[in-house]
Amino acid sequence: MRLCHRQSLAILPAAAMLVAACSADTVAPRVPVFLASTVSAIPENNLSTLVSVKAGGYDSASVRYWAAGSEALATPAFEFAPDSIATVPVLGLAATTDYQIETVLYLENEALAVDTASFETGPVPDWIPAIGAAGSDTTAGYLAISLPDGGVIVDNTGRVVWYAYLPAGVLNTFQVHANGTYTLRDTPGTIHVLNLIGERIGTVECVGYPTRFHDVMILRDGSAWVMCDDQRTMDLSGLGGHADASVSATVIQHLSPSGQVLFEWNAFDHFDITDLPADSRTGVGVNFTHGNALELDVDGNILASFRSLSEITKINATTGEVMWRLGGLANEFTFINDPKNGFQRQHGVRLAGPGQIQLLDNGEEAPSRLARYLINPVQKTALLVTSFVDAPTTFTVVGGGTDYYPNGHGVVSFGQAGRVVEVDAAGNRAWELTGLDGTYVFRAERLASLYTPVTLARAGR
Repeated sequence: MRLCHRQSLAILPAAAMLVAACSADTVAPRVPVFLASTVSAIPENNLSTLVSVKAGGYDSASVRYWAAGSEALATPAFEFAPDSIATVPVLGLAATTDYQIETVLYLENEALAVDTASFETGPVPDWIPAIGAAGSDTTAGYLAISLPDGGVIVDNTGRVVWYAYLPAGVLNTFQVHANGTYTLRDTPGTIHVLNLIGERIGTVECVGYPTRFHDVMILRDGSAWVMCDDQRTMDLSGLGGHADASVSATVIQHLSPSGQVLFEWNAFDHFDITDLPADSRTGVGVNFTHGNALELDVDGNILASFRSLSEITKINATTGEVMWRLGGLANEFTFINDPKNGFQRQHGVRLAGPGQIQLLDNGEEAPSRLARYLINPVQKTALLVTSFVDAPTTFTVVGGGTDYYPNGHGVVSFGQAGRVVEVDAAGNRAWELTGLDGTYVFRAERLASLYTPVTLARAGR
């Protein structure tokens, strides 16, 4: 199936006539012919349908759709494949609703409505909570959230518009990527790549190491940044630990679209076990770094979050050199305007404007908070410019994350607490999801369109 966008093509009124013009000095005119269109349910998603259009001589096809008493909407146009079949997904439909589905064909930007059919959507599955929303100062688009049984996308009213069922418990993670794909983790721990309609079209896996589920970043060119686990036996008896401790550290890999390793960085080569707090290295198993977030800085180098160390590290993406270390026992920075003097056990590190990073400071006790810092790598200062606390009792010891929007807003998901809140540039509550209290929400990311599913923060990558 080929899903190629032609958003530059105009969606013209249904009554527009098709005109096929050809001057004497051009090739012979095409003879357009419409053969058939079929409307099919999508097993992966009750809120979508797939229209398959068979025709010859046309450039592309789109679909207009409407429910009784509602305004007609239109999909983008999708090109015909070489076999003269265009497959048009219709996304974001309301649950249990009857729709009229009208096929529209295009030739040289002229449009012709050729066929109309009926389609009824199904219900929202029971595994998705009854989600709502409160507040009006929200950013346009949709919000993608990771729930224990799969990925869910809602609009700004909280209405579910897309979902993918793939149970993985509290360790599920649903992400939106710059190449227009999604990733979602299943129970065995495989990270699946999904297309626009939720079909599994591939996987993301580390080379030579087990893959960490926490954060994956697929770029527009199809390459991927992933986190992996390296397990080694170490004698920590001289440091208050076991003589044969099993120590796990994070490996970062950059993989080509075909899965070849383009870059590899191993925490064992750059960190010392004494960077880990003493009370965390006494067990038989030692989680040395616990990498849980990846981001590319504006200069193309890597920002990585290591939860066990309470540290954000900047890594040269060419040489692997550690450029700076923020937070934890190996901290190189002075925190300014921060009553906590830093963060603890963080998740969801993201760029937040020029020279700024944003994260969920889980902390070791309530409350967890969103924190945004202005980083001066020369003077080695980290100025807290924005912080947000949902409530004095809102706390998540694990999980959660953040996302930053170009308008200065951002979203924070408080993991185990089930709280998802959008804040403005000053750190004020702007909008929030409701109905999720007690539901583990591992992360939340905003995207502008279901047809170009790219997060606002990573649209250009």
